[in-house]
Amino acid sequence: MIQDFKNKDVIIIGAGAAGLGVAVPLKRMDINFVILEKEEVGASFKKWPEETQFISPSFTGNFFKMPDLNAITPETSPAFNLLTEHPTGDEYQAYLKGVSEHYKLNIDTGVILKSVQKKKGIFIVHTNKGDYHCQFLIWAAGEYQYPDRNTFKGADLCTHYSEISSFKDIKTEDRIVIGSYESGCDAAINLCKEGTKVTLLDRTNNFELINSDSSYSLSPFTRDRLNEEDVYFEYQPESGVKEVRFEKGQYYVETVTNKQFNSRYKPINCTGFKSSLSLVESLFEHYDGYPLLNNFDESTKTKNLFLVGPQVKHGNALFCFIYKYRQRFAIVSERIAVRKKIDRSVVKSVINDYKENNFYIKNLSCCDGECIC
Repeated sequence: MIQDFKNKDVIIIGAGAAGLGVAVPLKRMDINFVILEKEEVGASFKKWPEETQFISPSFTGNFFKMPDLNAITPETSPAFNLLTEHPTGDEYQAYLKGVSEHYKLNIDTGVILKSVQKKKGIFIVHTNKGDYHCQFLIWAAGEYQYPDRNTFKGADLCTHYSEISSFKDIKTEDRIVIGSYESGCDAAINLCKEGTKVTLLDRTNNFELINSDSSYSLSPFTRDRLNEEDVYFEYQPESGVKEVRFEKGQYYVETVTNKQFNSRYKPINCTGFKSSLSLVESLFEHYDGYPLLNNFDESTKTKNLFLVGPQVKHGNALFCFIYKYRQRFAIVSERIAVRKKIDRSVVKSVINDYKENNFYIKNLSCCDGECIC
């Protein structure tokens, strides 16, 4: 075991839902780790717009082996902790802080990563607070703090969804919203409720797409909100954006189908986020925009480098929601424990707990499929 203040067996990057979630089974297995966080626990959730809520519902079914969909450990529940079904970002951050305090997780905040190297089997994490060393590195940084401002020409002229503190602050006579997945619909709905006339531009025809996996189509929660009486906007399908430009006090949005829309106010860009893997990109192989992982969510290129969180993908299975990527926390922890030769009875006890509470998916073939009705 590596012994020292900045030398750990495991370093976890990011103190969000994924970072805290994977830390809990590691702690239960008595594995030495530290979580490095540049801001505070749950910082990304704190940055959500004030009105934004979870699309996945929270409900305390833990004692019937059906844990709260938004929980990051089998024995906790945001619904019980927060007394709400669809938490806001601020509320969920409070839940995460409660988890970190309850389990007494080792977290170093204010740590800004500069680079990562691997030498002679040891990862060296260079930060503003000096170098950290570890045998195992778990990348759990989320995507919300990495908005993609290059999805089309002139995207830098827009307000990115991640920049919005509250929709009350940007209510205007009219707005053009670019992108119609969850964040785009959330922006359109909340602006409508503030009395703003909204034009929503969709690259495809997202409203018509129905899939049992909400990674690929709108959630029931969002569809219900779209049907509320005070939500009405102009919907433009097949209107992928080619360019945004600013001329004579007007923002002009031109689509690939040669449609043109204009407004005095900045368009809202809701076309997504970039990967947080830029600092360790060279330590992964990539395919179709995603890092390649083995069956333990470990880099196929760099041994002992693991990925947890919304960037995990296996085949067509996207683990982009908490109820999905939490299924892999124990997989990663178990693999590290085996390599560290942790007492098998301890590891088995933790893994069985996660399995019994439906927090463990090893056979990824079960992630592909459609509901029959």
